Amino acid sequence: MKVRESQPDFEERATIIAVQQGDREAFKALYERYRDRVYNIIFYSMGDELRAEDVLQIVFLKIYRGLANFRFEASLATWIYRITLNECFNQQRGRGVQYIPFEALLGSDEELDTGAAADLQHAEGERREIVHRAVMELSPKLRAVVALKYLDGLSYEEIASVLECSPGTVASRLNRALSELEARLRPLRRLL
Repeated sequence: MKVRESQPDFEERATIIAVQQGDREAFKALYERYRDRVYNIIFYSMGDELRAEDVLQIVFLKIYRGLANFRFEASLATWIYRITLNECFNQQRGRGVQYIPFEALLGSDEELDTGAAADLQHAEGERREIVHRAVMELSPKLRAVVALKYLDGLSYEEIASVLECSPGTVASRLNRALSELEARLRPLRRLL
């Protein structure tokens, strides 16, 4: 079943056309609009800030070059996410297990309460490491669904468009990912 994707809105369409006509300021606006979201997906997949920055540049270069052929059949966000995930998969191919920073799931250290006692901070660090390991054991397909759902907050339909599968497949993968995480973390529940 092919998911019907939304068409770009008027403002987005105008931006795309401007970029297609060589307007660098329009591309800069597009970059600013999507940079953080694209970076989060890359960083979640790659786990390394320097590699994520490099891949971010590659992705936006591909977006810039590809916009000339953009046909307005899908939303720009969906198209950009597809390019991003494809480039992440290309970069990771043959590299073995990918690192996923736990901060991508729970937030950075800056977001944590800095006034917590040392023992609470130590316990939090242990919890983060336990969950991190469990997430790392998920297959790349399951991690991609988790990243798009919990980092970017995409709906099942939007994830389906990005991954080019049905919303049912997204639901199934997400359910499988959460079930696997729950099974792996169940014995450690008292530590979490």
